[in-house]
Amino acid sequence: MLVKVNNEQKKHLERIESILSLQVLANDRLNEIVLVTPTQDEFLSTYESISRLNGAFVQPDFAIVRSPQIQKRKVNNHASSQTIQRLRNYQCNSSIKPSRIAIIDDGFNLSESAFSLFNVLLAYDADSQNIISAKTKSEATHGNMIASVIAHQLKFKTKNKTKVDAELVAIKQASTLNSAMILAFSISLKMNVDIINSSWTLPFVSQLLSEVIEQGLNHGGVAYVVVSAGNHGKDACIGNKLSEVKGVTTVGALSGDGTLAPFSNFGRCVDLYAPATLSLKKKNTSFIASGTSTAAALVTGELSYLLSCGLSSSEIGFNNNN
Repeated sequence: MLVKVNNEQKKHLERIESILSLQVLANDRLNEIVLVTPTQDEFLSTYESISRLNGAFVQPDFAIVRSPQIQKRKVNNHASSQTIQRLRNYQCNSSIKPSRIAIIDDGFNLSESAFSLFNVLLAYDADSQNIISAKTKSEATHGNMIASVIAHQLKFKTKNKTKVDAELVAIKQASTLNSAMILAFSISLKMNVDIINSSWTLPFVSQLLSEVIEQGLNHGGVAYVVVSAGNHGKDACIGNKLSEVKGVTTVGALSGDGTLAPFSNFGRCVDLYAPATLSLKKKNTSFIASGTSTAAALVTGELSYLLSCGLSSSEIGFNNNN
């Protein structure tokens, strides 16, 4: 179970005999979010004991089931009529400082060519809570694709074919456990990243996860948390609850002609739109990256470039709808 406590309340937790372990997942100046592991036979009684602590907030460490992707379909009239906002084009003469990007995704093969372009500061598995070594092989491909798209956009902007001026924190988070998601975002904050990219589309976001994300944006030095709107062809406020977290930048997808892609989620919770497809090369073969996660990765690369030019969030300038 997950518990939000202050220092005094945590001392009470440490005295509860049915608790086997406490692990701090995230913290701010006043409170900590703690993963509590009770004895197997006393989960309910432990939960009730913690609930009685004055001011403590407790919830089960539930799994968040991600919405399945569906077939592309025609966009409805409501989606077609909405205003499409894009980032303005900007080019600087030189980088002032490298930006630092965290990618939270399903896994990474650090031997892939895309990762050699970044200065990789940390690769971490938030599910197993282990460092990912360069020799670790992952069957997952989505995290690699996101890194490739971000690197492509940075190379395109800087005209550099061998290296990009960005640092990378790669965090594997393939499970749907709320505690692992909180840990993934918390580590990103502790690594002092400028941008967090996450492609997960969630039908529910816990209060504790929302608070960690908002803490990073408001007080943790994170300039942007970029998420994909989702590929369900419906209102993003419904299709991806991450889009409702205050300050999060939600990205929808555009077709080749610049109109809203028929599969892209849409609506007031979408802040920006970007191209849905990108052709990439991998070991002398080409493949197509497609979807709102591709669009979000392109925006992440562009924002990373703009921050490295020395622009502030206000100077980059776009209207965040939350």
